[in-house]
Amino acid sequence: MNTSVFSALDYVALTTYLVLVVAIGVWVGRGQKDTKEYFLAGRSMGWFPVGISTLASLYSAITYMGAPAEYYTHGLEMASQTLSIVLVVPVVMYVFMPFYHRLQVYTAYEYLEERFDLKVRTLASAVFVFWRILWMGTATYVPALVLHTVTGMPLLETILGVGIAATLYTVAGGMRAVIWTDVCQFFILIGGSVLAVWIIGMDAGGTGEIWRLAEQGGRTRLFDWSLDPTIRVTTWGAVMGSLVGHIGMYGADQVSVQRYLTARSLPIMQKSYILNMGAGLLMKGFIILIGLGLFAYYATNPQNLPDAIQGDRVFPYFIATQMPIGLRGMMIAAILAAAMSSIDSGLNSCTTALITDFFKRFNWKPGWIMRWSPGEAPLEVAARELKLSRLLTLGLGVAVTVLACFVGGLGSIIEITNKLVNSFAGPMAAVFLLGMLTRKCDSQGAFWGLLVGSLVTSYFIFYSTVSFLWYGTVGLTTTLVVGYAISMAQGSPPTRRTDLVYRIPGF
Repeated sequence: MNTSVFSALDYVALTTYLVLVVAIGVWVGRGQKDTKEYFLAGRSMGWFPVGISTLASLYSAITYMGAPAEYYTHGLEMASQTLSIVLVVPVVMYVFMPFYHRLQVYTAYEYLEERFDLKVRTLASAVFVFWRILWMGTATYVPALVLHTVTGMPLLETILGVGIAATLYTVAGGMRAVIWTDVCQFFILIGGSVLAVWIIGMDAGGTGEIWRLAEQGGRTRLFDWSLDPTIRVTTWGAVMGSLVGHIGMYGADQVSVQRYLTARSLPIMQKSYILNMGAGLLMKGFIILIGLGLFAYYATNPQNLPDAIQGDRVFPYFIATQMPIGLRGMMIAAILAAAMSSIDSGLNSCTTALITDFFKRFNWKPGWIMRWSPGEAPLEVAARELKLSRLLTLGLGVAVTVLACFVGGLGSIIEITNKLVNSFAGPMAAVFLLGMLTRKCDSQGAFWGLLVGSLVTSYFIFYSTVSFLWYGTVGLTTTLVVGYAISMAQGSPPTRRTDLVYRIPGF
């Protein structure tokens, strides 16, 4: 596509957004003196920024661009994932959150050492870092692809620009910067969604006409109760995949858990989660309208869509060709907002895991950092850990940006999401459930359950003909079965740490 579709006004809007986000991140993150402030914002945040930031970090540009393409191409069947929310909310609020609040940990994986042992904590943290780096690479690639499609900008240079911008303010501002920039980015994302729905609705003839055309085109079928796991999307696959993915992302994923840990109290944690789910449903509604609206518009105007533009490229193509000049920049800013909120969150959370679960836990003191910041006084140790945290964040930012250059060959955006992100939520959720819901699982069972579950999940990602929606469920089931079976075979006595196992109130 020719770069002439992107006007000077569009570039001004886009550049202004990038400059403002970096400036906000640097400003709110100033004055940090230790890793408690850098990683947890001093445990001082309220429910509103925590809830909005958690949503913004997990509903990335992958969702913003991939989900409309899903509804445009395949219809509403994936929307049945919403049914899982009823089951997810009580598990996260009343099983996971109380443990994290009571232990006052920095990472979710500290719980696993308390409940099992160090090797389980270390393995889980390593799986998280690997899992989240893949997520960040994907979240960097998606908006770069969009900008490349819309403006003709070289893909490689665009990836570098997105990765560098997100890394800069994360290095400078830490978690407080991440949370407040995420809040700003969420409202830009909502604004872009409203704008897209309004323009698509006008072009397609209104919501009634959109539904009529979508129904005529076979895009309004919501349920498919087939039990065949090889069918791409069924209701069972969508609901189970979403259930496992949400429990993993909101209960065992350091990105979400770290947000909860910045809250001042357990009620604030829980209130932030309710806000998160409510705002998430609102976003899902907008995304469905965008996807069906695109189908309706191009069904009546097929001459406006070249044969080469399909799937993930349809929405950015609509932005490039149908959005008024000046508004295109706002839409791209919304896409970047979604992407950068995921990248910054992942960078800070991976750094937190590496520092807390590895460097501090094993008392590693690299010689070069000791020479740079010697001394053992508390203030000197805090300053050294803060410097190391910023350097690790910078290194991870570079690694993610490089990885993003190689992500695009794994399928559509929605398939990449499930293969590289939701799939690993299964084993991660399972190892926490083994600890929280049973006294009989021991450290050997948890370790081997997580390891085998992760390997089986990886096999399914690359070699199975089963639908991608089932990968997380396979991983969760494998981890639960292997972990519990090994524990029972060894005949280990139940854990004495009953304070680390969930008890039904009144029992």
